[in-house]
Amino acid sequence: MSVDSPPGRGIITQFAGLRAHSDADDFVIGRTEVKGFYNCLGVESPGLTSSPAIAEDMAKWVAEDLHAQPKENFIAERRAIPRFFTLTDSQRNSLIKQNPLFGNVVCRCEVVTEGEIVEAIRRVPGARDMDGIKRRTRAGMGRCQAGFCTPKIMEILARELGISQKEITKSGGKSYLIEQEEDK
Repeated sequence: MSVDSPPGRGIITQFAGLRAHSDADDFVIGRTEVKGFYNCLGVESPGLTSSPAIAEDMAKWVAEDLHAQPKENFIAERRAIPRFFTLTDSQRNSLIKQNPLFGNVVCRCEVVTEGEIVEAIRRVPGARDMDGIKRRTRAGMGRCQAGFCTPKIMEILARELGISQKEITKSGGKSYLIEQEEDK
């Protein structure tokens, strides 16, 4: 440990990571000699900044190789879910008048409202699990890592999807948040 005595109450979650390194000292991006396989590696520190351009190239190559045609009803720009946290007081008040659910803060750390969560569930494609809510709204991404907001988010998901809270998962499949009874 590099710190003599970290404040215990200040530590919520710990993370560690590992990035693959390329001996080429550059990005290795593009088609390979194997049909249907593409390289996208060695993307180190400037990767975040480069990722939109890399994604455009990769999408172009995949579309060409699959002979994909543009969708006629493709929506190039979707309306974003209002981020309550970023709005001015007058914008917040207006939003709450339109939909009172925006007045109920569910995730205190990220200031995410019930209105944002409901919109994330109702749109296409809608959130169907806890990670879907997190990706669309940031609920659960704050300091407590969903320690306080999980029960309320589960309640909203169950209500909006018309399912039992026992059926709610973290990330789909069988990643249930409530322990399931064994089949007898």
